[in-house]
Amino acid sequence: MMTDEAIFRVNENELKYSIKIASFIEKMRTWRVGREVQSLPFILGETEFHISVYPNGNDYDDYDTQGYVSLFVHNRSDWNVTVELEFAIGRMVEGGPGDIESNESFGYSLFYDHQSLESDGEALYEDGTLEVVVVLSLLWEEVTEERKDVKVLLKESKAEVAVLKKKMETLTSKVDSNAGLMLNLEKSFTSKFRALELSFKKCSLPCPECPVCFEEMKPPVRIVQCRSGHLVCQQCGDRPQVLSCPTCKQEFTGRAIGMENHLRTLFG
Repeated sequence: MMTDEAIFRVNENELKYSIKIASFIEKMRTWRVGREVQSLPFILGETEFHISVYPNGNDYDDYDTQGYVSLFVHNRSDWNVTVELEFAIGRMVEGGPGDIESNESFGYSLFYDHQSLESDGEALYEDGTLEVVVVLSLLWEEVTEERKDVKVLLKESKAEVAVLKKKMETLTSKVDSNAGLMLNLEKSFTSKFRALELSFKKCSLPCPECPVCFEEMKPPVRIVQCRSGHLVCQQCGDRPQVLSCPTCKQEFTGRAIGMENHLRTLFG
């Protein structure tokens, strides 16, 4: 990994950025002029920046930058800003205020010459890693019409999101309430369906008929039986003219209690 980066925010408009670059001496000696190490993008205020480190100069037309380390902060946004910054490598510290136009940079082409850097005992780690520390303060951001529109849209969007969130909470509450109601209705319908199903079963079950009066012997009709188990309603069995079982002519033995209980279970 070429860089190790860390950001420390002082407040919403000021931060300290550290970027450590491995094998920096080798980069100073072998990289062409204009080749850079670029930090990750970061936001300060509403503006996006990155830091550019040129180990062997930044190829600036007005200076011969070869043999120097060049340092810059780049404004990646679509508006102008005013900043105050401080670059530090070892004992070398430079900085001050400056204006950075959109997609332009502010910094130092001749920040540190190679010979002085190599003799700076505080600039490099033992493994050849260089640490660049940048303290950046945002003093002013240009307010463009586009940014105004974005802020208005953002404010309106936040309000709409709040309203939608409230509606969602209300709908969720109603759904939960309706879910309970639906569950109760489902239980009620299930209970009624089972009752209807049981009633239908009772109505569709065959019931024994008395062979004398041909009436169904449903409860609470009392039933008598003969020795062979043939059934007759007690009302017909008590008739004087019915002296024996009309089916097999055997005498009656008494009440068919078991059959009465069975029919009571089926038909209530």
